[in-house]
Amino acid sequence: MTRAKTDINRKKIILKVFLILVILGLLGIFGLSLLNLHVIGDTDTQVYSLADFENTNDKHYEAVIVLGCAVWDNGPSPMLADRLRTAAAVYKTGCADYILVTGDSEHPEKYDETGAMRDFLIDEGIPADKIVCDPLGLSTYESMIRAKKEFNIVSAVVVTTEFHVPRSVYDCKAFGIVSVGVEAINSGYVIKPHNYVREFIARGKDFVFAGIKPGW
Repeated sequence: MTRAKTDINRKKIILKVFLILVILGLLGIFGLSLLNLHVIGDTDTQVYSLADFENTNDKHYEAVIVLGCAVWDNGPSPMLADRLRTAAAVYKTGCADYILVTGDSEHPEKYDETGAMRDFLIDEGIPADKIVCDPLGLSTYESMIRAKKEFNIVSAVVVTTEFHVPRSVYDCKAFGIVSVGVEAINSGYVIKPHNYVREFIARGKDFVFAGIKPGW
Protein backbone atom coordinates (compact mmCIF):
# COMPACT_ATOMS: atom_id res chain seq x y z
CA MET A 1 0.00 0.00 0.00
CA THR A 2 1.42 3.38 -0.99
CA ARG A 3 1.82 6.20 1.46
CA ALA A 4 -0.84 8.20 -0.37
CA LYS A 5 -3.41 5.40 0.07
CA THR A 6 -2.45 5.04 3.71
CA ASP A 7 -3.07 8.76 4.25
CA ILE A 8 -6.43 8.53 2.47
CA ASN A 9 -7.49 5.56 4.63
CA ARG A 10 -6.38 7.38 7.77
CA LYS A 11 -8.44 10.43 6.79
CA LYS A 12 -11.47 8.22 6.12
CA ILE A 13 -11.13 6.62 9.55
CA ILE A 14 -10.79 10.02 11.23
CA LEU A 15 -13.87 11.27 9.35
CA LYS A 16 -15.90 8.22 10.39
CA VAL A 17 -14.88 8.61 14.03
CA PHE A 18 -15.75 12.31 13.88
CA LEU A 19 -19.17 11.58 12.38
CA ILE A 20 -19.85 8.90 15.00
CA LEU A 21 -18.95 11.34 17.78
CA VAL A 22 -21.17 14.02 16.26
CA ILE A 23 -24.09 11.59 16.00
CA LEU A 24 -23.59 10.39 19.58
CA GLY A 25 -23.40 14.00 20.76
CA LEU A 26 -26.62 14.92 18.96
CA LEU A 27 -28.36 11.85 20.38
CA GLY A 28 -27.15 12.81 23.84
CA ILE A 29 -28.49 16.35 23.47
CA PHE A 30 -31.80 15.00 22.14
CA GLY A 31 -32.07 12.60 25.09
CA LEU A 32 -31.28 15.33 27.59
CA SER A 33 -33.84 17.58 25.94
CA LEU A 34 -36.53 14.94 26.46
CA LEU A 35 -35.57 14.56 30.13
CA ASN A 36 -35.65 18.34 30.56
CA LEU A 37 -39.12 18.49 29.05
CA HIS A 38 -40.24 15.75 31.42
CA VAL A 39 -38.89 17.48 34.54
CA ILE A 40 -40.34 20.86 33.55
CA GLY A 41 -43.68 19.40 32.48
CA ASP A 42 -44.01 17.26 35.59
CA THR A 43 -43.68 20.30 37.87
CA ASP A 44 -45.32 22.99 35.74
CA THR A 45 -48.47 23.31 37.84
CA GLN A 46 -46.46 23.52 41.09
CA VAL A 47 -44.31 26.50 40.07
CA TYR A 48 -45.32 30.07 40.96
CA SER A 49 -44.01 33.58 40.80
CA LEU A 50 -43.82 35.33 44.16
CA ALA A 51 -46.83 37.52 43.31
CA ASP A 52 -48.95 34.54 42.22
CA PHE A 53 -48.03 32.60 45.35
CA GLU A 54 -48.86 35.51 47.64
CA ASN A 55 -52.21 36.06 45.91
CA THR A 56 -53.40 32.48 45.54
CA ASN A 57 -51.86 30.22 48.18
CA ASP A 58 -54.27 28.95 50.79
CA LYS A 59 -52.27 25.95 52.03
CA HIS A 60 -49.91 25.51 54.94
CA TYR A 61 -46.53 23.84 54.55
CA GLU A 62 -44.06 22.63 57.12
CA ALA A 63 -41.08 24.61 55.82
CA VAL A 64 -39.78 27.04 53.29
CA ILE A 65 -36.66 25.53 51.75
CA VAL A 66 -34.25 28.02 50.22
CA LEU A 67 -31.34 26.62 48.23
CA GLY A 68 -27.87 28.10 48.47
CA CYS A 69 -25.52 29.36 45.79
CA ALA A 70 -22.44 31.58 45.71
CA VAL A 71 -21.44 33.61 48.75
CA TRP A 72 -18.99 36.45 48.19
CA ASP A 73 -16.58 38.01 50.66
CA ASN A 74 -19.14 40.69 51.56
CA GLY A 75 -22.09 38.29 51.83
CA PRO A 76 -24.55 36.49 49.56
CA SER A 77 -24.16 36.98 45.82
CA PRO A 78 -26.99 38.93 44.11
CA MET A 79 -28.61 35.67 42.98
CA LEU A 80 -28.55 34.23 46.50
CA ALA A 81 -29.70 37.51 48.05
CA ASP A 82 -32.77 37.49 45.82
CA ARG A 83 -33.52 33.89 46.76
CA LEU A 84 -33.36 34.88 50.42
CA ARG A 85 -35.50 38.02 49.98
CA THR A 86 -38.10 35.89 48.23
CA ALA A 87 -37.95 33.19 50.93
CA ALA A 88 -38.46 35.85 53.59
CA ALA A 89 -41.48 37.22 51.74
CA VAL A 90 -42.93 33.72 51.33
CA TYR A 91 -42.44 32.95 55.03
CA LYS A 92 -44.08 36.23 56.04
CA THR A 93 -47.31 35.12 54.34
CA GLY A 94 -47.65 32.66 57.23
CA CYS A 95 -47.56 29.64 54.91
CA ALA A 96 -44.89 27.70 56.82
CA ASP A 97 -43.51 27.02 60.30
CA TYR A 98 -39.86 27.80 59.60
CA ILE A 99 -37.21 28.30 56.92
CA LEU A 100 -34.61 25.65 56.09
CA VAL A 101 -31.51 27.13 54.47
CA THR A 102 -29.45 24.49 52.71
CA GLY A 103 -26.04 24.85 51.12
CA ASP A 104 -22.33 24.22 51.37
CA SER A 105 -21.03 24.83 54.88
CA GLU A 106 -19.07 21.60 55.11
CA HIS A 107 -15.94 23.59 56.05
CA PRO A 108 -17.38 26.84 57.48
CA GLU A 109 -13.98 28.21 58.41
CA LYS A 110 -13.27 28.40 54.67
CA TYR A 111 -16.70 28.83 53.10
CA ASP A 112 -20.03 29.17 54.86
CA GLU A 113 -23.12 29.45 52.68
CA THR A 114 -25.72 28.66 55.30
CA GLY A 115 -24.22 31.00 57.89
CA ALA A 116 -24.36 33.89 55.43
CA MET A 117 -27.89 32.90 54.46
CA ARG A 118 -29.02 32.80 58.08
CA ASP A 119 -27.55 36.24 58.82
CA PHE A 120 -29.21 37.72 55.73
CA LEU A 121 -32.61 36.34 56.70
CA ILE A 122 -32.28 37.75 60.21
CA ASP A 123 -31.59 41.15 58.63
CA GLU A 124 -34.78 40.63 56.60
CA GLY A 125 -36.74 40.32 59.81
CA ILE A 126 -36.95 36.54 60.18
CA PRO A 127 -36.59 35.40 63.83
CA ALA A 128 -33.40 33.42 64.41
CA ASP A 129 -35.32 30.57 66.03
CA LYS A 130 -37.34 30.14 62.83
CA ILE A 131 -34.25 29.46 60.71
CA VAL A 132 -32.76 25.96 60.48
CA CYS A 133 -29.45 25.37 58.70
CA ASP A 134 -28.42 22.32 56.70
CA PRO A 135 -24.66 22.70 56.18
CA LEU A 136 -24.39 19.61 53.96
CA GLY A 137 -26.77 20.55 51.17
CA LEU A 138 -23.96 20.19 48.66
CA SER A 139 -26.27 19.75 45.67
CA THR A 140 -29.96 20.08 44.93
CA TYR A 141 -30.45 16.33 45.13
CA GLU A 142 -28.55 16.09 48.43
CA SER A 143 -30.50 19.02 49.86
CA MET A 144 -33.82 17.31 49.18
CA ILE A 145 -32.83 13.85 50.33
CA ARG A 146 -31.53 15.41 53.57
CA ALA A 147 -34.69 17.51 53.94
CA LYS A 148 -36.58 14.23 54.13
CA LYS A 149 -34.09 11.98 55.96
CA GLU A 150 -32.45 14.40 58.37
CA PHE A 151 -35.18 16.99 58.94
CA ASN A 152 -38.29 14.85 58.38
CA ILE A 153 -39.93 17.47 56.19
CA VAL A 154 -43.18 16.29 54.64
CA SER A 155 -44.30 19.47 52.85
CA ALA A 156 -42.42 22.53 51.66
CA VAL A 157 -42.32 25.67 49.57
CA VAL A 158 -39.05 25.60 47.63
CA VAL A 159 -37.50 28.95 46.77
CA THR A 160 -34.72 29.28 44.24
CA THR A 161 -33.83 30.99 40.99
CA GLU A 162 -36.32 30.63 38.11
CA PHE A 163 -34.34 28.16 36.00
CA HIS A 164 -33.65 26.00 39.07
CA VAL A 165 -37.20 25.67 40.43
CA PRO A 166 -38.52 22.74 38.33
CA ARG A 167 -35.62 20.44 39.23
CA SER A 168 -35.84 21.39 42.89
CA VAL A 169 -39.54 20.57 43.08
CA TYR A 170 -38.96 17.39 41.06
CA ASP A 171 -36.33 16.23 43.56
CA CYS A 172 -38.67 17.03 46.46
CA LYS A 173 -41.42 14.94 44.91
CA ALA A 174 -39.01 12.04 44.41
CA PHE A 175 -38.75 11.72 48.21
CA GLY A 176 -42.43 12.18 48.94
CA ILE A 177 -42.23 15.82 50.01
CA VAL A 178 -45.45 17.60 49.01
CA SER A 179 -44.08 20.77 47.49
CA VAL A 180 -44.54 23.83 45.34
CA GLY A 181 -41.83 26.09 44.00
CA VAL A 182 -41.57 29.86 44.03
CA GLU A 183 -39.30 31.63 41.56
CA ALA A 184 -36.97 34.12 43.23
CA ILE A 185 -37.27 37.75 42.26
CA ASN A 186 -34.53 39.21 40.10
CA SER A 187 -33.31 42.59 41.31
CA GLY A 188 -31.26 43.18 38.16
CA TYR A 189 -28.43 40.66 37.99
CA VAL A 190 -27.74 38.84 34.71
CA ILE A 191 -28.10 35.06 34.61
CA LYS A 192 -25.11 33.79 32.66
CA PRO A 193 -25.46 31.23 29.82
CA HIS A 194 -23.40 28.66 31.73
CA ASN A 195 -26.11 28.59 34.42
CA TYR A 196 -28.63 27.39 31.85
CA VAL A 197 -26.21 24.87 30.34
CA ARG A 198 -25.37 23.48 33.76
CA GLU A 199 -29.05 23.23 34.65
CA PHE A 200 -29.83 21.51 31.33
CA ILE A 201 -27.34 18.77 32.22
CA ALA A 202 -28.33 18.64 35.90
CA ARG A 203 -31.99 18.00 35.09
CA GLY A 204 -30.96 14.88 33.21
CA LYS A 205 -28.74 13.76 36.08
CA ASP A 206 -31.44 14.31 38.70
CA PHE A 207 -34.01 12.47 36.59
CA VAL A 208 -31.76 9.42 36.81
CA PHE A 209 -31.00 9.99 40.50
CA ALA A 210 -34.71 10.39 41.31
CA GLY A 211 -35.25 6.97 39.76
CA ILE A 212 -32.45 5.03 41.43
CA LYS A 213 -32.22 7.18 44.59
CA PRO A 214 -28.54 6.83 45.56
CA GLY A 215 -28.08 7.50 49.27
CA TRP A 216 -31.72 6.86 50.09
